[in-house]
Amino acid sequence: MKIFVVRHASTIERFTWDGDDSERPIDKEGSSQSLMIAKYFLNTNISSIFCSPAVRCQQTIWPTAQQSNTKIELSNSLSEGSTSQTNDLVEKLVQMESSEAASIFCSHGDVISELIRSLTLKGMNIPKRKGFAKASIWELSFLNGKIESGFYHESHLS
Repeated sequence: MKIFVVRHASTIERFTWDGDDSERPIDKEGSSQSLMIAKYFLNTNISSIFCSPAVRCQQTIWPTAQQSNTKIELSNSLSEGSTSQTNDLVEKLVQMESSEAASIFCSHGDVISELIRSLTLKGMNIPKRKGFAKASIWELSFLNGKIESGFYHESHLS
């Protein structure tokens, strides 16, 4: 089974945004990045998409959801600061899912970095470099309910 973990795309800067941070949207670059992300998933069989309730995350994954005809499920477990809840969501999903379709999470840098740290401590093999750039994707592979490997795809989706 695979879980793809997407960091939200480029956003309007925090210091220029005069509203609730959860409502801060992606910017022009982020709009382009969200389309590149959808292109990345064009030939992926997607069973579910879980997303932080933050507008920037929803906007990032929306093109992928439309393209794959998959409903976005908002999850507070993917909100900023919800790192332990994210690990629980991964565990629950890994136990329930089949290996033929992938799930996607769209979240924030702090959540993703802590998830990757936690999975590395559980034995995840990372054959290439790692990072947490905006619009980047982690491809996590699980076998028999255990983490096998994680591949990092930078924001230009190499």
